[in-house]
Amino acid sequence: MKNATAKNDVQVIQKALEEYLGNRKAAKVAVEISAAMQEETQHTHKGEVFYIHKDEVGALVLTMESNVKNQVGAILNPYLEKDEVEEFLEWLMGEQPLDATAETAEFETIKVEGSESMIYAKLMEHVTESEREIAFMMNLKKAISASVPDFEVFACDPSIDKNGKLQFVPGFKPAVGYSYNELDNLAKENGLRLGNKYEYVLFLGTLISQLIAEGWSEAEAWHSVCVDSEELGHYINSADAKNGLELTGSRKIAGKCDLANTRKILAKDACGFWLTGGCYFRDSYDYPLADLNLCSIFGNHGNYGVGWFVL
Repeated sequence: MKNATAKNDVQVIQKALEEYLGNRKAAKVAVEISAAMQEETQHTHKGEVFYIHKDEVGALVLTMESNVKNQVGAILNPYLEKDEVEEFLEWLMGEQPLDATAETAEFETIKVEGSESMIYAKLMEHVTESEREIAFMMNLKKAISASVPDFEVFACDPSIDKNGKLQFVPGFKPAVGYSYNELDNLAKENGLRLGNKYEYVLFLGTLISQLIAEGWSEAEAWHSVCVDSEELGHYINSADAKNGLELTGSRKIAGKCDLANTRKILAKDACGFWLTGGCYFRDSYDYPLADLNLCSIFGNHGNYGVGWFVL
């Protein structure tokens, strides 16, 4: 509903719906709700407020009252109980203006449990169904043996604020275009570090476990992380793919945004640095999240990759 005070930002709607539906359904329903709200416009003529929207056959209709509440209610009814629909609509149509900065005063992080966590032991019981799943299983086994302690990863990819500092908030261009040394220096200047290969593998293990907890089948979760990640992030073949970078905070899945969109640059080891996952760029759809490439020369990776910073 353009020019109205309803909370019509799709990411805010999705976050509110997650309490009722879980992440996977919330993303789909939030898009439907946002589209319905955007179709109605509010106008004023000689002091009178009126609304224009399309009816079921696409014809424009003028009404003196907003139809958004009815439309959103119809979308929610198959998913929520009556009292939950009313509760959500009360929040959605509230008069409090949307303040995107209020919720991002502190950077949101996700805790990743260390090697000793039983969640990884449980994952090792999975019956692999492809060579890529086998490769990830082998990496997970090494990560478990590496005695990695607990750590935290940011919910959003990094971007740069007006003062040149790293930030991890929605709505900004990802911090691409930096050399490995520049990324390393940015980490040190901000009290962070680039995560290593084994930390990234444990993070993906956490992601698989969370997807299963949210209703994905074990086979779906493993396949999406290890084989074809188009449902988990922004690839050229993902739904609503852009011909360029999405802003940070996009496509939140299992608590983590920006799983693809850009490739992730990890810390160096003795042989080089690790480049992981895929992005929106050209044929990168063939690089699922679990893809790990050891690079000895930085080349142009910084043009479509961001540093994977951890706490």
